[in-house]
Amino acid sequence: MSQQTVTSVVGKARLNGFHIGVLVMCSLLMIVDGYDMVSYGTVISHLMDEWNMDPVTAGTLGSAALVGMLVGGMFIAPLADTHGRRPLMISCVTVASAASLACAFATGPVQLGVLRLVVGVALGALVPNFIALTGELAPQRSKALFVTLVSCFYSVGGIAAAVFAIYIEPLWTWRGVFYIAGAPLLLVPVLLRHLPESPEYLAVNGDRERLLAVLRKVEPTGDLGDVVADQRPAAGKVRLSQLFTGGNALNNVLIWVFFAMCMLLSYGLNTWLPKLMQTAGYPLGSALWNLVVLNLGGMIGAVVGGWLADRWTYRGTLVVYFVLASVSLVGLSFDPNAVVLNLLLFVAGAATIGVLAIIHAFAVEYYPAHVRSTGVGWAAGVGRIGAIGGPTLGGALLAMELPFQQNFIAVAVPGVIGAVAVALVAGKKFRTAPRSEPVAGVNAS
Repeated sequence: MSQQTVTSVVGKARLNGFHIGVLVMCSLLMIVDGYDMVSYGTVISHLMDEWNMDPVTAGTLGSAALVGMLVGGMFIAPLADTHGRRPLMISCVTVASAASLACAFATGPVQLGVLRLVVGVALGALVPNFIALTGELAPQRSKALFVTLVSCFYSVGGIAAAVFAIYIEPLWTWRGVFYIAGAPLLLVPVLLRHLPESPEYLAVNGDRERLLAVLRKVEPTGDLGDVVADQRPAAGKVRLSQLFTGGNALNNVLIWVFFAMCMLLSYGLNTWLPKLMQTAGYPLGSALWNLVVLNLGGMIGAVVGGWLADRWTYRGTLVVYFVLASVSLVGLSFDPNAVVLNLLLFVAGAATIGVLAIIHAFAVEYYPAHVRSTGVGWAAGVGRIGAIGGPTLGGALLAMELPFQQNFIAVAVPGVIGAVAVALVAGKKFRTAPRSEPVAGVNAS
C-alpha cells in the first residue's frame, strides 16, 4: 500500500477558503514589510531639517533597517527549522511593529537608527518564513501565483506609507507615520488564532495531531490516515566553494551582481525619491505622490513579470526589466512634463521594485537541487548588501550637490550593470561535476 506524503496531499488539494485565508494573512504581513521599509523615505526630509542631518548621515541611517534585514535573514530566520514558522512569524511581526511604533518617540539619529535596526532584524526573519509558508500550503497549480501575489503586496505597503505621509504629516508631523506603523500589533491576535504551522515541519517533528488538523483544512475530503513526511535525501554538507567549482565561478558572481543591483535600485529609490524630487523644485506633497506612482508600478510590474517569466524565460524577463529601469531613469533626467514624469516613474517602479518578485525564482531555476539552498541564500545575502548600499549611495549623490539630471543618470548605472550581468548568464546552466552528488530522483529544473 503506497503512502501519501505531506507534499502530495498539499499539492493535489483543491483551492478552498483555508488557502485564501493563508494568502490574505501572508499578504498583510508583506504590506507590513513594505510600509516599514518605505516609511523612512517619506520622513527623511523632515528628519534632515529637524535634526540637522547631512545627506550622508541620513543615507546611513536609512541603511540601518537593511543591515538588520541581512542579520535577521541569515541568523534568525533559520530558527524556524527548529522552532516552527508560526511562533517565529508571530514574534517577529510583534517586535517589528513595536519597534516601528517606538520610532515615533525617537529624539535623535542614534535612537532612530537602533530602532530601525531592530525593525530590520525582525522583518529579515519574518519575510522568508511567510513566503516559504505561502508556498508550502499552496496547491501545486497555484504555487507560483500565490508567491507572486504575496510578493506584489510589498508595493501596497509602500503606497500606503506614502499616502499616509501625505495626509498625516501635516497633522501629526513625521512621527505620525510611525504611529501608524504600530497598527499591525492589532493583527497579532488574528495570527494567534488562525495562522497555521508548516505541515512539513509538523510531520518531520512527529506532531501528528497538529499535522492532521492542518491537512484536514488543506484537503477536507481526503483520507489522511497514511500521510507521512517527505523523504529527504541524505546529501553531504554543501559548501560555498561548490558554487565556484566546475567552471561556475563567473556565472555565480554575475548572479550576485544583478541581485545586488536590483536591490540597490529598489531600496535606493524608495529612500531618496521624495528628496530628489524636492531638489528639482517639486513640493514635498507632490514628491510623495511620485513615491506612490513608483510603488504602484512595482505592484503591477511584479504581477506582469511573473506572468511573463512563466510564458517566456526568467532570463529574458530580467534583461528587459533592467533595460527598462535604466531607460526610464535616464528619461527622468530630461525634466519631462507631469504626464511623462509619472509614466517614467511608473515604469521605473515596475522595473526596479517589481523585479524583486522574480529574481529569486531565476536563482531557483539556475541552481540544481543539491546546491539550491546555498546558491539562493548567498545570492539573496549579497543582494542585501546592495540594498544597504542604495540609501547610502543616494545620500552620497545628494551630498555632492549634482544637478538634478545627473542624479538620475547616476542612478541608472546600476540598471545597465544588472542588464549586462543577466545577459551574460542567459542560456547558461550550472555545471555539476560527475559523480560528485547523488542525483537520482532529484528534479533540478
